[in-house]
Amino acid sequence: MKVTIFTVLCLFTLGCSLLQKPLRDEPKETFFKIAVISDLNSSYGATNYHPDVFATLKELDSLKPDLILCGGDMVAGQKASITMAQTQAMWSSFDKNVLKPIQQMKIPFGFTVGNHDAAPSYLQDRKLAQEFWLNKQEQLGLQYIDKTHFPFYFSYLQNDLFFISWDASSSKVNPEVFEWMEKQLQSGVGRNAKLRVLLGHLPLYAIVASKNKAGEVLANNENTAAFFKKNGIDLYISGHQHAYYPAFSGNLRLLNAGCIGVGPRPLMGNNVPAT
Repeated sequence: MKVTIFTVLCLFTLGCSLLQKPLRDEPKETFFKIAVISDLNSSYGATNYHPDVFATLKELDSLKPDLILCGGDMVAGQKASITMAQTQAMWSSFDKNVLKPIQQMKIPFGFTVGNHDAAPSYLQDRKLAQEFWLNKQEQLGLQYIDKTHFPFYFSYLQNDLFFISWDASSSKVNPEVFEWMEKQLQSGVGRNAKLRVLLGHLPLYAIVASKNKAGEVLANNENTAAFFKKNGIDLYISGHQHAYYPAFSGNLRLLNAGCIGVGPRPLMGNNVPAT
């Protein structure tokens, strides 16, 4: 089986990364297509979405992937002046403009929370994000393995591929999340899966100059990368930096998803946004 991952960056622009890790022998080659979107939000408090978001949804409907993953920042929170009513309106807009069209495609949808969705120090944001996703939990088409801590961190199995969404909405991931994830990855389901894919908002390493600083990447990133490798993570998908960039750290594959909302950024050493 081959796993093809499409990162949908902006209007009809696709970056493709083909995972070619040998899997078990199969009588007939099969394909599992995963589309990755990320960073859909507009300016703080906005309930509108950039036209590229709607163009991307049309493209996804045409591509018919087997799974859609979102790298976070689905709404535009993380500002103290935004009221509860405004935050609820943002989630209602996301539901109407993004989630419902995806559900109409009948494609399973996995996600991770971003800093603008549920930053740890913004308790109202986290509460409302939790309420929204708990109401949607059984409508996402995911085959959950552990949803005890949903929507902040959870695991699921799709076509014998093991997925974990973890709470990387800030640079510091809580120790209990690492402990939970290690148990998941060392379980029978985790060890026997064809691939192990981790989805989180903040990346291991910076790829744009403006985000090349503490707080914009995972803290203790080298130790974290070592943890991923030790526990058999094959691919880490992240967002946040608003630039598309596939990379390797040893045998660990990294996929930095570009944004389809406002604010694409150039890669370090470049002047043109990486879209």
